Amino acid sequence: MRKIAIVGFKGGIGKTTTCVSLGAALALRGHKVLIIDTDTQGNVTIALGLDTPPKTLANILSRKVQPRDVIIPARPNLDVIPGGLALFKAQQRMVLEMAREEIFDELFADLTDYEYQLIDCAPSLSLLTINSVIYVDEVFIPVSMEMLAMAGARQFIDYLKEIARAVGRGAEIRLIIPTMYDSRRRISGEVVTLLKKLGPRVSNPIRIDTLLSEAPGYGQTIFEYAPRSRGAKDYARLTETVAGMSPLNSD
Repeated sequence: MRKIAIVGFKGGIGKTTTCVSLGAALALRGHKVLIIDTDTQGNVTIALGLDTPPKTLANILSRKVQPRDVIIPARPNLDVIPGGLALFKAQQRMVLEMAREEIFDELFADLTDYEYQLIDCAPSLSLLTINSVIYVDEVFIPVSMEMLAMAGARQFIDYLKEIARAVGRGAEIRLIIPTMYDSRRRISGEVVTLLKKLGPRVSNPIRIDTLLSEAPGYGQTIFEYAPRSRGAKDYARLTETVAGMSPLNSD
Protein backbone atom coordinates (compact mmCIF):
# COMPACT_ATOMS: atom_id res chain seq x y z
CA MET A 1 0.00 0.00 0.00
CA ARG A 2 1.22 3.48 -0.86
CA LYS A 3 0.39 6.29 1.56
CA ILE A 4 0.71 9.77 0.07
CA ALA A 5 0.10 13.19 1.61
CA ILE A 6 -0.82 16.07 -0.72
CA VAL A 7 0.61 19.12 1.04
CA GLY A 8 0.87 22.82 0.38
CA PHE A 9 1.32 25.78 2.72
CA LYS A 10 -0.63 28.15 0.50
CA GLY A 11 -4.32 28.04 -0.40
CA GLY A 12 -5.53 28.07 -3.99
CA ILE A 13 -2.70 25.98 -5.43
CA GLY A 14 -4.85 23.08 -6.62
CA LYS A 15 -4.17 20.81 -3.64
CA THR A 16 -7.67 19.33 -3.27
CA THR A 17 -8.15 19.26 -7.05
CA THR A 18 -4.95 17.24 -7.32
CA CYS A 19 -5.93 14.88 -4.51
CA VAL A 20 -9.42 14.21 -5.91
CA SER A 21 -8.32 13.99 -9.54
CA LEU A 22 -5.41 11.68 -8.77
CA GLY A 23 -7.60 9.51 -6.55
CA ALA A 24 -10.35 9.32 -9.17
CA ALA A 25 -7.90 8.49 -11.95
CA LEU A 26 -6.23 5.74 -9.91
CA ALA A 27 -9.67 4.30 -9.14
CA LEU A 28 -10.57 4.36 -12.84
CA ARG A 29 -7.42 2.32 -13.46
CA GLY A 30 -8.75 -0.34 -11.09
CA HIS A 31 -6.79 0.58 -7.96
CA LYS A 32 -8.57 0.65 -4.61
CA VAL A 33 -8.15 4.16 -3.19
CA LEU A 34 -8.97 5.90 0.10
CA ILE A 35 -8.91 9.70 0.38
CA ILE A 36 -8.58 11.07 3.93
CA ASP A 37 -9.61 14.73 4.18
CA THR A 38 -7.83 16.51 7.05
CA ASP A 39 -8.94 19.99 5.98
CA THR A 40 -11.56 21.87 8.02
CA GLN A 41 -13.16 23.08 4.78
CA GLY A 42 -14.15 19.52 3.87
CA ASN A 43 -13.81 20.23 0.17
CA VAL A 44 -13.22 16.62 -0.85
CA THR A 45 -16.85 15.66 -0.20
CA ILE A 46 -18.05 18.76 -2.07
CA ALA A 47 -15.79 18.03 -5.05
CA LEU A 48 -17.15 14.49 -5.26
CA GLY A 49 -20.80 15.55 -4.91
CA LEU A 50 -21.33 13.67 -1.65
CA ASP A 51 -24.04 14.53 0.86
CA THR A 52 -23.07 16.21 4.13
CA PRO A 53 -21.62 13.31 6.13
CA PRO A 54 -23.07 12.44 9.56
CA LYS A 55 -19.61 11.45 10.78
CA THR A 56 -16.18 12.76 9.87
CA LEU A 57 -12.51 12.38 10.72
CA ALA A 58 -13.24 14.42 13.85
CA ASN A 59 -15.36 11.57 15.23
CA ILE A 60 -12.50 9.14 14.62
CA LEU A 61 -10.06 11.42 16.43
CA SER A 62 -12.39 11.62 19.42
CA ARG A 63 -12.40 7.78 19.54
CA LYS A 64 -16.21 7.75 19.25
CA VAL A 65 -16.23 5.62 16.11
CA GLN A 66 -13.92 3.34 14.16
CA PRO A 67 -12.52 4.58 10.84
CA ARG A 68 -14.54 2.03 8.88
CA ASP A 69 -17.74 3.49 10.36
CA VAL A 70 -16.93 6.84 8.75
CA ILE A 71 -15.77 5.70 5.31
CA ILE A 72 -18.06 6.80 2.46
CA PRO A 73 -18.04 5.00 -0.89
CA ALA A 74 -17.66 7.84 -3.40
CA ARG A 75 -17.07 6.04 -6.69
CA PRO A 76 -16.20 2.47 -7.70
CA ASN A 77 -12.82 1.74 -6.04
CA LEU A 78 -12.79 5.19 -4.38
CA ASP A 79 -13.68 5.74 -0.70
CA VAL A 80 -13.49 8.87 1.46
CA ILE A 81 -13.01 9.72 5.12
CA PRO A 82 -14.48 13.26 5.16
CA GLY A 83 -13.12 16.31 6.94
CA GLY A 84 -14.98 19.42 8.07
CA LEU A 85 -15.29 22.20 10.63
CA ALA A 86 -15.42 19.80 13.58
CA LEU A 87 -11.71 19.17 13.03
CA PHE A 88 -10.99 22.52 14.76
CA LYS A 89 -12.05 21.18 18.16
CA ALA A 90 -10.70 17.71 17.46
CA GLN A 91 -7.27 19.17 16.82
CA GLN A 92 -7.38 21.09 20.10
CA ARG A 93 -8.02 17.83 21.94
CA MET A 94 -5.15 16.15 20.12
CA VAL A 95 -2.69 18.53 21.80
CA LEU A 96 -3.46 16.89 25.15
CA GLU A 97 -2.72 13.34 24.00
CA MET A 98 0.46 11.34 24.43
CA ALA A 99 2.44 10.78 21.22
CA ARG A 100 0.12 13.30 19.59
CA GLU A 101 2.22 13.40 16.42
CA GLU A 102 1.57 9.70 15.75
CA ILE A 103 -2.18 9.42 16.31
CA PHE A 104 -2.85 8.57 12.66
CA ASP A 105 -0.48 5.60 12.95
CA GLU A 106 -2.67 4.21 15.71
CA LEU A 107 -6.09 5.02 14.29
CA PHE A 108 -5.52 3.92 10.70
CA ALA A 109 -3.46 0.79 11.41
CA ASP A 110 -6.21 -1.56 10.24
CA LEU A 111 -6.96 0.19 6.94
CA THR A 112 -4.73 -2.14 4.96
CA ASP A 113 -7.09 -3.18 2.16
CA TYR A 114 -6.30 -0.22 -0.07
CA GLU A 115 -3.62 0.13 -2.71
CA TYR A 116 -3.43 3.89 -2.21
CA GLN A 117 -4.24 6.21 0.66
CA LEU A 118 -4.21 9.89 -0.28
CA ILE A 119 -4.36 12.54 2.44
CA ASP A 120 -5.60 16.02 1.56
CA CYS A 121 -3.81 18.26 4.07
CA ALA A 122 -4.87 21.70 5.22
CA PRO A 123 -2.67 24.59 4.00
CA SER A 124 -1.23 25.23 7.45
CA LEU A 125 1.35 24.07 9.99
CA SER A 126 -1.15 22.08 12.02
CA LEU A 127 -1.00 19.00 14.19
CA LEU A 128 -3.12 17.25 11.58
CA THR A 129 -0.50 18.02 8.94
CA ILE A 130 2.28 16.74 11.20
CA ASN A 131 0.34 13.52 11.77
CA SER A 132 -0.18 13.18 8.04
CA VAL A 133 3.47 13.48 7.04
CA ILE A 134 4.54 11.11 9.80
CA TYR A 135 1.88 8.56 8.83
CA VAL A 136 2.62 8.49 5.10
CA ASP A 137 5.69 7.37 3.20
CA GLU A 138 5.43 9.88 0.36
CA VAL A 139 4.63 13.56 0.01
CA PHE A 140 3.46 15.32 -3.15
CA ILE A 141 3.58 19.14 -3.25
CA PRO A 142 1.38 21.01 -5.75
CA VAL A 143 2.79 24.43 -6.58
CA SER A 144 0.90 27.05 -8.57
CA MET A 145 2.80 29.31 -10.94
CA GLU A 146 3.57 32.19 -8.60
CA MET A 147 6.53 33.04 -6.42
CA LEU A 148 4.60 32.91 -3.14
CA ALA A 149 3.63 29.30 -3.81
CA MET A 150 7.25 28.60 -4.69
CA ALA A 151 8.31 30.05 -1.35
CA GLY A 152 5.74 27.89 0.41
CA ALA A 153 7.21 24.78 -1.20
CA ARG A 154 10.67 25.71 0.02
CA GLN A 155 9.33 26.27 3.54
CA PHE A 156 7.64 22.90 3.60
CA ILE A 157 10.76 21.06 2.43
CA ASP A 158 12.69 22.64 5.32
CA TYR A 159 9.81 21.91 7.70
CA LEU A 160 9.70 18.24 6.72
CA LYS A 161 13.41 17.92 7.51
CA GLU A 162 12.77 19.35 10.98
CA ILE A 163 9.97 16.84 11.59
CA ALA A 164 12.22 13.97 10.53
CA ARG A 165 14.93 15.12 12.94
CA ALA A 166 12.45 15.51 15.80
CA VAL A 167 10.69 12.14 15.49
CA GLY A 168 13.46 10.10 13.93
CA ARG A 169 11.58 9.37 10.71
CA GLY A 170 9.66 11.15 8.02
CA ALA A 171 8.11 10.90 4.61
CA GLU A 172 10.02 11.44 1.39
CA ILE A 173 9.06 14.27 -0.96
CA ARG A 174 8.71 12.26 -4.15
CA LEU A 175 6.95 14.67 -6.45
CA ILE A 176 6.47 18.38 -6.96
CA ILE A 177 3.45 19.07 -9.18
CA PRO A 178 3.33 22.41 -11.07
CA THR A 179 -0.31 23.51 -11.27
CA MET A 180 -2.15 26.28 -13.13
CA TYR A 181 0.60 26.31 -15.73
CA ASP A 182 0.11 28.83 -18.53
CA SER A 183 2.70 28.68 -21.31
CA ARG A 184 1.75 32.21 -22.38
CA ARG A 185 3.04 33.65 -19.10
CA ARG A 186 6.78 33.90 -18.57
CA ILE A 187 6.35 33.37 -14.82
CA SER A 188 5.17 29.79 -15.44
CA GLY A 189 8.44 28.83 -17.07
CA GLU A 190 10.45 30.64 -14.42
CA VAL A 191 8.71 28.88 -11.54
CA VAL A 192 9.10 25.43 -13.13
CA THR A 193 12.81 26.11 -13.65
CA LEU A 194 13.19 27.06 -9.99
CA LEU A 195 11.21 24.02 -8.85
CA LYS A 196 13.61 21.72 -10.67
CA LYS A 197 16.44 23.16 -8.56
CA LEU A 198 14.78 22.16 -5.25
CA GLY A 199 15.81 18.52 -5.51
CA PRO A 200 12.67 16.35 -5.65
CA ARG A 201 11.29 15.12 -8.96
CA VAL A 202 9.05 17.61 -10.79
CA SER A 203 6.10 16.21 -12.74
CA ASN A 204 4.77 17.44 -16.05
CA PRO A 205 2.69 20.56 -15.33
CA ILE A 206 -1.07 20.69 -14.90
CA ARG A 207 -2.16 23.37 -17.36
CA ILE A 208 -4.58 26.09 -16.34
CA ASP A 209 -8.13 25.01 -17.18
CA THR A 210 -11.33 26.69 -16.00
CA LEU A 211 -13.10 23.33 -16.30
CA LEU A 212 -11.08 22.07 -13.34
CA SER A 213 -12.61 24.77 -11.15
CA GLU A 214 -16.09 24.23 -12.58
CA ALA A 215 -16.26 20.47 -12.02
CA PRO A 216 -16.56 20.56 -8.18
CA GLY A 217 -19.60 22.82 -8.48
CA TYR A 218 -21.37 19.94 -10.19
CA GLY A 219 -20.00 17.36 -7.76
CA GLN A 220 -18.04 15.69 -10.53
CA THR A 221 -14.44 14.77 -11.14
CA ILE A 222 -12.76 16.27 -14.17
CA PHE A 223 -13.01 12.86 -15.87
CA GLU A 224 -16.80 12.94 -15.50
CA TYR A 225 -17.34 16.64 -16.19
CA ALA A 226 -14.96 17.18 -19.08
CA PRO A 227 -13.09 13.98 -19.99
CA ARG A 228 -11.47 15.51 -23.08
CA SER A 229 -10.29 18.69 -21.37
CA ARG A 230 -6.71 19.77 -20.78
CA GLY A 231 -7.21 19.15 -17.07
CA ALA A 232 -8.38 15.57 -17.61
CA LYS A 233 -5.48 14.83 -19.95
CA ASP A 234 -2.91 16.34 -17.59
CA TYR A 235 -4.19 14.52 -14.52
CA ALA A 236 -4.34 11.26 -16.48
CA ARG A 237 -0.70 11.80 -17.41
CA LEU A 238 0.16 12.60 -13.79
CA THR A 239 -1.56 9.39 -12.71
CA GLU A 240 0.56 7.39 -15.15
CA THR A 241 3.65 8.94 -13.58
CA VAL A 242 2.48 8.15 -10.03
CA ALA A 243 1.42 4.58 -10.87
CA GLY A 244 4.81 3.99 -12.46
CA MET A 245 6.74 4.98 -9.34
CA SER A 246 8.04 2.13 -7.20
CA PRO A 247 6.53 1.89 -3.68
CA LEU A 248 8.86 2.87 -0.84
CA ASN A 249 7.69 -0.05 1.30
CA SER A 250 6.38 -3.56 0.78
CA ASP A 251 3.05 -3.19 2.61
